[in-house]
Amino acid sequence: MDQTWLKTTLERFKNEQDPVRKFLKETKLFEEALANQEFEKTDLLIRKELGGILTTFKESFRKLEEGFVQKAQIQNIGKTNSATTLLDRIIMKVTSAGYGLNGLGTGVKATSAEIEKVLNHDFSMLEKVGNLQKEILETLPTAFSTNPEAAIEAVNKLFLDFETQFEARNSIFLKS
Repeated sequence: MDQTWLKTTLERFKNEQDPVRKFLKETKLFEEALANQEFEKTDLLIRKELGGILTTFKESFRKLEEGFVQKAQIQNIGKTNSATTLLDRIIMKVTSAGYGLNGLGTGVKATSAEIEKVLNHDFSMLEKVGNLQKEILETLPTAFSTNPEAAIEAVNKLFLDFETQFEARNSIFLKS
């Protein structure tokens, strides 16, 4: 995906309005609530894609464990559990990430500029998850066969770095 995909998707969501939504958007009561929805919908698509890519790692770990069972490498069975648990946590964060303090009673609503920054940040995470995928899938099988503890520690570090980079989106909403 590149920037043209991002712009095209934003435009599509911006122009894709049924008559009811068009009417509600023109009334003062709903105008603010329906503003910037194209950014939120596009960001949701991006985060679903991120979650999908991250989920593929779980399948890789499952196949690795399957190989241990087939080769009767009992000492390695279960070594990927810490990475799988960490991965589940990251997937949950990515797929359920919000847009600042938008809840009722918070009195704080994300601005258009903030939502656009979040969208660009999450879009940049697609490249980072691609690099992560390449690094892990190329090195994991051989690294795991030589030193499983070090391999899983390295994978966990990569996941934690990715999580930290993703969570940087929260600083966009900090009001100073």
